[in-house]
Amino acid sequence: MVSPPVNDQNNQGRAYVLGHSAEELNRLIDQARLFGELTEDVFVRAGIGPGMRVLDVGCGAGDVSFLLARMVGPSGAVVGVDRAEDAVAMANARAQAMGLAQVSFSQGDLEDISLDQPVDAAVGRFVLMYSPEPSIALRRVAANVRAGGIVAFQEMNVAEAKSFPYVDLFEQSMRWIIETLDREKVKNLMGLGLYRTFVEAGLPPPQMIMGARVEGSSDSLGYQIVAQVVKSLLPVMEKLGIANEKEVQIETLAQRLRDEVISRGAVIVLPPLVGAWTRNLLAKAD
Repeated sequence: MVSPPVNDQNNQGRAYVLGHSAEELNRLIDQARLFGELTEDVFVRAGIGPGMRVLDVGCGAGDVSFLLARMVGPSGAVVGVDRAEDAVAMANARAQAMGLAQVSFSQGDLEDISLDQPVDAAVGRFVLMYSPEPSIALRRVAANVRAGGIVAFQEMNVAEAKSFPYVDLFEQSMRWIIETLDREKVKNLMGLGLYRTFVEAGLPPPQMIMGARVEGSSDSLGYQIVAQVVKSLLPVMEKLGIANEKEVQIETLAQRLRDEVISRGAVIVLPPLVGAWTRNLLAKAD
């Protein structure tokens, strides 16, 4: 549900709240399975297609880059960048296993990316919500895009997750997550903040669209992903006095979420995703 930013510390020196354990990176792969269609829709609307060279910032375990690889095809190229060494290593290994020669990954800072050649598009998913200055970060990313190229980002509105009818355990889990992220200075409504961020970055006003996964079936990945996020955040929750291991009962949380949703005949709305895209007017012509 929540993707990691690009390193274990942000520019203000705070430890990254979700970490980069192997378990957390595997959660990102599950998350990509759930949200992939919503992300692809944004990229299609933005105009990403065959033959393009695309920069994927905060690429994590590589799932957005792999989605882009299918869109640009063998004649295109995807460059994934992330600060986390373990994430880059996993992404490279996965790309090699998939035989995706047009995809490459490297370690680097979001704020300091400077490519030798401009790309046709730059994208990011669940990245700006962790940036202390999203508009500054976006401006620096856009500087790597050719004049008239595409800038497309997708962020989530964590605070807008809900259940219907009301599911106590899901709502409590989301309160734990939201309070922890709030106190760690994560932007829980970054999706809605994309319009202002693009404009403040000096980009043309973006087109935007919102989508959400609504889950109610017994085999949904949603329960597992919510529980995995709580597990990744639990050390910080305990440190901040938000929740403790005894009340969370993390090992059974996913199953209890599933059982309560099913027994209530309810659905859960996972955090809505907002996509924004525009054409870059910041860069000089090639």
